[in-house]
Amino acid sequence: MKEGYSSIADHYSPPSATAMTDSTFLRAINTTGNDPQLILDADGVVCFANRAAEALFGRSRDELQGFPFGFPLASHETTDLEIIRPNGSVALVLMRVQPLTLDGRPAFLATLSDITERRRSELLLIESQQFLRSTLDALSAHIAILDQDGMIVAVNQAWQEFSRSAGYNPYRSGVGYNYLAICDASEGEDAPISRAAAAGIRAVIAGAQTHFHLDYPCHAPDQHHWFTLRVTRFGEGDHLRVVVAHEDITRRKQAEILSNERRQVLELVARSQTISVVIQQILVMIEQHYLGLIYASLALADVPVQHLARPDLPDDTLARLDVWSRMRADSRLSDGAGYGKIVRCPPGDARWNEIADIVADTGLKDCWLAPIHSHTGRLNGVLVILLSVPVPLDVDNLQVVELAEQLLMIAMEQQEHTHQMAYQAHHDALTGLPNRLLFDDHLGRAIESARRSGNMIAVLFIDLDRFKQINDSLGHTIGDALLIHLARRLESYVRSADTLARRGGDEFMMVLTEITGPQQVAKVAHRLHELLQPPFHIAGHELFVSASIGASLYPADGEDSDSLQRCADTAMYRAKNTLRNSFQFFDSDTNQTALERLRLENYLRRALERNELDIYYQPKVDMAGRIVGAEALLRWKHPDLGMIPPIRFIPLAEELGLIIPFNAWCMANAFRQVQRWQRPGRPIFMSVNVSIIQFSQPNFVESLRTIVAESGLAPSLIVLELTESMLIGDRSSVTQMLDRLRSLGLTLAIDDFGTGYSSLGYLRRLPISILKIDRSFVSDIGTERDDSGRAIIMAIMSLAHQLGMRVVAEGVETVAQRDFLHSVGCDMIQGYFYSEPLPPALFEHLLRDDHLPGPMWKQ
Repeated sequence: MKEGYSSIADHYSPPSATAMTDSTFLRAINTTGNDPQLILDADGVVCFANRAAEALFGRSRDELQGFPFGFPLASHETTDLEIIRPNGSVALVLMRVQPLTLDGRPAFLATLSDITERRRSELLLIESQQFLRSTLDALSAHIAILDQDGMIVAVNQAWQEFSRSAGYNPYRSGVGYNYLAICDASEGEDAPISRAAAAGIRAVIAGAQTHFHLDYPCHAPDQHHWFTLRVTRFGEGDHLRVVVAHEDITRRKQAEILSNERRQVLELVARSQTISVVIQQILVMIEQHYLGLIYASLALADVPVQHLARPDLPDDTLARLDVWSRMRADSRLSDGAGYGKIVRCPPGDARWNEIADIVADTGLKDCWLAPIHSHTGRLNGVLVILLSVPVPLDVDNLQVVELAEQLLMIAMEQQEHTHQMAYQAHHDALTGLPNRLLFDDHLGRAIESARRSGNMIAVLFIDLDRFKQINDSLGHTIGDALLIHLARRLESYVRSADTLARRGGDEFMMVLTEITGPQQVAKVAHRLHELLQPPFHIAGHELFVSASIGASLYPADGEDSDSLQRCADTAMYRAKNTLRNSFQFFDSDTNQTALERLRLENYLRRALERNELDIYYQPKVDMAGRIVGAEALLRWKHPDLGMIPPIRFIPLAEELGLIIPFNAWCMANAFRQVQRWQRPGRPIFMSVNVSIIQFSQPNFVESLRTIVAESGLAPSLIVLELTESMLIGDRSSVTQMLDRLRSLGLTLAIDDFGTGYSSLGYLRRLPISILKIDRSFVSDIGTERDDSGRAIIMAIMSLAHQLGMRVVAEGVETVAQRDFLHSVGCDMIQGYFYSEPLPPALFEHLLRDDHLPGPMWKQ
């Protein structure tokens, strides 16, 4: 435009004698001007148009000349014009007007610039920006656009609304703020997610990756939420931009979770898991969907109530809620109220009257009672859901409850069908016992379990003697009836963990799991023979039956099902060929061991009445080397077998129940003995071990009260040593028992501390005065495990003394062990360093001196 105007100025000057002619001036405009130019008279009528103007207007010069221009003419101003061409097209023009003189009259030079394309580009840009804004605002995803530094340059409406609803300042998370800085400053549970998002965005900005994706949870107090973050980039250099989009995928995620949980439950059903296992998985599914869950239970007909609850609910509260759930289920089953509807039972409902205190204590705000139907449509129970926040019964929440009911329907139907089919496929049609197929399965499972746990199992092969004679003489009907009655009699003795099966004909097999040794198997075989001694009365016939029994042991006789059955079969035939109605192990050494054990059992039953038991005493020595107490230890000396180690006869006495009279005898004699050893100014206390069997006897406390009273020994000088296993069980009953013992004035100690239950919180509440460190920790001192042994002992010492307890270390044998225990403040020491357990006469020898310097006294 400027070049065109300059060429005109070069040819134009005010009228004078030397001025060029008008035709010369017009020729110059026409030939040298690149921009469209018009010459207009004072009235705005076109006097001249150059070629560029003809092209712009789409008209010839003749058509333009004499044509009124129709636009205001303001000198030295720029004006936007819109020109409509003959073909209907529109041109946008920028016009600048200059005054001039033509033929002595005032005129105007109008220079025009076609800005149609530029203006169209600007309008398109505006429209595209408006379209982009409308498109972004129409999207449900929360979108922000960042520059190369992470600054937010644009956000959509959803981003602003989410920031506001989430409690963020929408202006501090909007345009002009650095999103990466916001992520970096995140704290609390959201910090790891925010930092992962920031790292992904930086990687995209740096070009290390073209996009980034992250699914993350964002849970509200009453509901789970999930979002997905997608980051993409466009542009380069200073024009690089990154789109950050957060999209709510809660519904999709919930659908995926529900689908996955449905699959897990159906897998349990497909694997023929019990209805209890399926119910527990369904309750876990419900727990996952309700953050405010206090308690959820399923009360089905003929099935115990199963629940899943908040961890802080006490056991008595759970028990009362289970009873309440059962009442709700029974009520609906009896009257069919609300047969197909979910009923809400909020606080204040009359149904809470009997346990109104639970409503207040648990913070209950909402409760649903959902009916559960069987696959036949019959009402079968109630799903109870207790919530700490009100939750609407909307489509999403109803979907969870409906899915639970559907899965239960499938599970109950499948279980019913599976039980029927499995029973027929795995049980003997005559006796109802497991058949060979089920026996093989149970044996295989038992072997696998024993392989993992290291336990022993046994297989028994039972073959009836002379059964063929009964069949041949009395007929198969009587023979079949005999087998049925015999199966019922044997079943009465089988433990739930064991398996009794009919192999075929008159052969039966048993699997004994978790046995302690061959002796236990021999006792089982002996009991089976006893069971067969009474006659069977069938159809007026009195029938006597005996059996030959063979046994094999895992892993000694085989490590697979076939080997164990084959060995048991071989042992049975050896028993049948040796002496009918007898029992044999596959291994002769095992046979001998079992027989020796039975012999030892018979001897032990008479040990007390034959005065074969004795008491040895091992001193307890304080840090100054003084004997302050003794532990009474039971010993058995048989006239033929000699001294029998306690490890051999104590477990047997406990198994036979003999430990109760043995311990009562030991306590009575030990208390009388230590009473005779008392000297003025030198009290000696007596420690006695209490068996868990003795501890569990209802009359234990009263029996002990009588023993103490008859001995004349002060109760304060008696220490009862309890094992940690005695503390496992019902806490209230255990605490009550210990309090009753303490009320007698006795001192309570925990023996072998550190090897059993060791619940520190429980220990703090029990009336325990003494801890005995187990010898296994003491024996580590001076070995390669020295550091760990010292650390454990120091920890026990610190714990005991902080709880006001004294500590006894047992199993002390070396100077290093004694010196370390003294250095950490151990109150008493017991072990071979000072003395092994001694009979009363030798123990009295120790009491002659005030101090024990060490083991040198024995020399």
